[in-house]
Amino acid sequence: MTLAEIKQALPARTLATLVVGAAVALGFLVVFLVPEYQNNAALTDKTAELRLALDDRRQLEPVVKTLADAQAKVRAVGAVGGQAKLPVAEVGRLTAVFDAMATPLGLRVVTVSPDAASVTRDGLLAVRLGLMGQPESMRRFMLELGGYGPLVKVESAATLIGREGREYTLKCWLAVQ
Repeated sequence: MTLAEIKQALPARTLATLVVGAAVALGFLVVFLVPEYQNNAALTDKTAELRLALDDRRQLEPVVKTLADAQAKVRAVGAVGGQAKLPVAEVGRLTAVFDAMATPLGLRVVTVSPDAASVTRDGLLAVRLGLMGQPESMRRFMLELGGYGPLVKVESAATLIGREGREYTLKCWLAVQ
């Protein structure tokens, strides 16, 4: 049967009902089902993305565990300086103070340069240290320096190999009164 034969065989009211029913079905499809299919596609993409992230985490899990174990073995340093303020009269003795810290560790203090122009309103003074020695001695010196009361922070640390051995340069900020 062709469309023309169907129009002649069915009354106009039935055809109108079929057209309205088809329009309602199409509207239902557009309003309810198409957005659901789009949401389904978006959720499928999100699920695939999360699976990839989960696979990455599974691959990194042994590394994270190894890092956590290594971190658990690192000894606690304790409180880092800043608990005391250095009297201004003692700034001239900084070379002796740092030398007393460095010499037992096998380091040689080359320079101690307080920068008077760097004094801040908070009472901080920049001091540049030049040291020579072995890397392990420098690590121990840094730990001991961390316990020095007037130390607020170490801004920078640099190393280079010179003619007489490894040279280290530190820029520290000390609390002064």
